[in-house]
Amino acid sequence: MKDSVIEVNNLNKVYKLYPRPIDRFFEAISFSGKVRHQDFNALSDINFSIGKGQTVGILGKNGAGKSTLLKILTGVLTPSSGNVQVKGRISSLLELGAGFNPEYTGLENIFFQGTLLGYSKEEVELKLSAILDFADIGDFIHQPVRLYSSGMFARLAFSVAINVEPDVLMVDEALSVGDAGFQLKCMLKMQELQEKGVTILFVSHDTQSVIRFCQSVMIMQNGKLIEFSDDVITAAKNYEKKVRNLGSSEIVDKTKVVLQEQSYESELGDIKEVRFGSGTTKIASVEFYDSTGKKETHFEPGDDIVLRCLIDSSIVQKSAVLGFSLRNTKGVDVAGDNTLLAKGILDLDKGQYHIDFSFTLNIPSGDYFLYIGIASLDGERVELDQRWPLRKLVVSGGREVVGVAYCPSRVDIVKV
Repeated sequence: MKDSVIEVNNLNKVYKLYPRPIDRFFEAISFSGKVRHQDFNALSDINFSIGKGQTVGILGKNGAGKSTLLKILTGVLTPSSGNVQVKGRISSLLELGAGFNPEYTGLENIFFQGTLLGYSKEEVELKLSAILDFADIGDFIHQPVRLYSSGMFARLAFSVAINVEPDVLMVDEALSVGDAGFQLKCMLKMQELQEKGVTILFVSHDTQSVIRFCQSVMIMQNGKLIEFSDDVITAAKNYEKKVRNLGSSEIVDKTKVVLQEQSYESELGDIKEVRFGSGTTKIASVEFYDSTGKKETHFEPGDDIVLRCLIDSSIVQKSAVLGFSLRNTKGVDVAGDNTLLAKGILDLDKGQYHIDFSFTLNIPSGDYFLYIGIASLDGERVELDQRWPLRKLVVSGGREVVGVAYCPSRVDIVKV
């Protein structure tokens, strides 16, 4: 790629796993060459190129190889084979408090981190005010970091990482420990870095953050890069379908759907529904009703509506959760809920159920797509039936507003 900042070719990382620690010693002194370890391929034949100023999200389950990849890119780990080239100054937030000395104060650790990044003491002092203002941990900056909460760790570590003017920033799920206000503050700061042309690699389990923030996405599974795409929304769907499905890998066979199930392909137009799950409990149909009880797909902002789901369970299903979201044409969730938050865990007997969500449609004019799914939380999460998207909802009327919520203000002007 022209103007590429990161180039990775045929990257592999192999760890030797020994049944017992002493087996490593016996293997080392063995004259017979007996192998006492098993190879674990943490990364296998990874190839990609990232251009200057590109923001790339990395999705994958725990153990997919995301953190190992970032550690190799930052030089914390060495590859077993292959070539890695990263141009420019790298700043990273790989693990909470990684690189901090727990006995040093927060202030001492700022200078310590600055030294590791190649800055002189004088250069760090020039950035100190910005770092302290962003971290906003008060007098705790003079306390040993071993006394810090996870949130304080995150504040200080992220503040150092983003205020050293990096060419490349790598963030590995470290923001999930901060409070909502701090997470928003971090995202706004990273958007500022985007505008300055900083190349960003962003590891997250939150597909919506990746959709909103990233221009490209990498999907990793079992140490392999299975997809690298600029079509972030489609790739995120593939991630949900291929990687995050912790239950049965069986795709629901539409030829075996019960008679009550309905198709809404004509509503979706060129968009194709993605459907997967074990199929033991299915979402047979979904209807929208207005305040008079009439079926409808066209509404106005502020209307009271009912979302009715017909659920068909072929078995007794314990600890079920049904949830939905309405996404706009940019792929952003603008409204949604689930039965776990509203009513708690559902225990379903064999048979059919109507489950209604009643709410006010406080969203502005536009086209919206219904993403809906049911899963079992009885032990390990198992996807039962996921349908993305299933229906299209049209909202029209009302005046223009700012944002994704319809909250028009009444403006009073009084001359004083």
